[in-house]
Amino acid sequence: MDFFDIVIIGLSAGTLFFQRFSSLTQRILLSTFFITIITHIIFVGVRWQYYLIYALFITKSIITIFEYRSTKKFIRALISIKTISFVIISAGLLYIFPVPTFGTGGDALYSVGYSEELLIIDDRNNPTEFVELSNLKENSKRELLVDVYYPSDEEISSNQIFRSKEGNWGTYIVRYLNRTWGLSLPEFILQHLKLSQFEVQQNLIPVENKKFPVLIYSHGWAGEKIFASDQLINLASKGYVIFSIDHTGLAMFTNLPSGIIFNTGSTENSSNIHSVMYEMKNDIEDTMNYFINLSSVELPITNIVRATADFTNISTMGHSTGAGAVVEFCAVNTCQNMILQDPFLTPFVDAGKEIQLRNKTDVIYSEDWFNGYTDSEELTEIELYRTLLSKQDVEIHGYYLKDSKHYDFVAFGSISPLTKYTFLKGAINYEDSLNVNNYFNSSALKGEIPNEEYSPYLVSIDQ
Repeated sequence: MDFFDIVIIGLSAGTLFFQRFSSLTQRILLSTFFITIITHIIFVGVRWQYYLIYALFITKSIITIFEYRSTKKFIRALISIKTISFVIISAGLLYIFPVPTFGTGGDALYSVGYSEELLIIDDRNNPTEFVELSNLKENSKRELLVDVYYPSDEEISSNQIFRSKEGNWGTYIVRYLNRTWGLSLPEFILQHLKLSQFEVQQNLIPVENKKFPVLIYSHGWAGEKIFASDQLINLASKGYVIFSIDHTGLAMFTNLPSGIIFNTGSTENSSNIHSVMYEMKNDIEDTMNYFINLSSVELPITNIVRATADFTNISTMGHSTGAGAVVEFCAVNTCQNMILQDPFLTPFVDAGKEIQLRNKTDVIYSEDWFNGYTDSEELTEIELYRTLLSKQDVEIHGYYLKDSKHYDFVAFGSISPLTKYTFLKGAINYEDSLNVNNYFNSSALKGEIPNEEYSPYLVSIDQ
């Protein structure tokens, strides 16, 4: 809970003693209660977790205005029980459904500027199987949303409430879960995510007269660029220009100007999932070509990219299928470093494709995948790692994250502490997994070997 939450819950609990206060004290407490709630609504927003608190305030206001002071014990007890119940339930809901804050971390060197750009990519010749997996149709163009994070010496005035272009991403998550998993979750349950705070700011002036290395991020199948914001903001604050791509039609959802596009297509066979991976690789290539060549269509971010991004120093980072996509990308493009989080390697084997790595690679698995996850008839993902990656003629380091599952490499755990009881997230706390991921990413990009001594959760698999 943040400062406002603690104050409001404290004031709510204080109303338990209304009967013992003088009328003047009651009015002062109620006025303070009112000012705090209104301030919270104005600067933070309405949250459904506070509905009972709002009802409590209205009840206490009516009692105070009409100077109702019951002498009957059972009525006073009833009011007290209602107050206690409302306060406890509200405090519980605030804990279970917090509003995430994605910050730079404690080791930031720079503030972080931000822009979300819509790229319209000219038609490209894709294998036919891609068509069902994206919004790319014959004789049409492909639309991609790209988050750009960059270093700035300018101080941010305030954390940015989640970008208006995205809308209420909590609602979209619920819609996706309901339509994909056959659930019946109420859409309001994650609406508070629209209040999420990001320690970035649009239109910040970039660091002058200095170029920074580039990092491309590719999310997994049915992932979303939002979920990597915590790690990417941290990296941008250390001196990287970040390009994070929403793979339209392959992401959980993408909020294009033309409307919401949810994940489409299927991965029922291995050739199909390799097509997904190759489509993501094409998205990365097209995005980089767009910014490197600085299309005649000027974007708001164009001048910043021109002044700040060093396209001679490109690294990549990907999760799951997105990790496979950056392997595909770096196989035909020059990359400095590659970070693979739970890389989905099965499509390479099933498609009979040889992997030829040309750059330093750091791989980190969840403990769940390390212990035997497989989508192949023959090999687990960790066996694929040892078969395909560790025998390359480049520097490769492999690790796993203890007490983790596949979604501990994204911000899934920030949504609720209850996520650890799902099959997607492990027992590790979100804060612990984020700290390890930030350390691992930073070490890998600096060319350093991550040290197991940093955290008991980080375990080498190259013994």
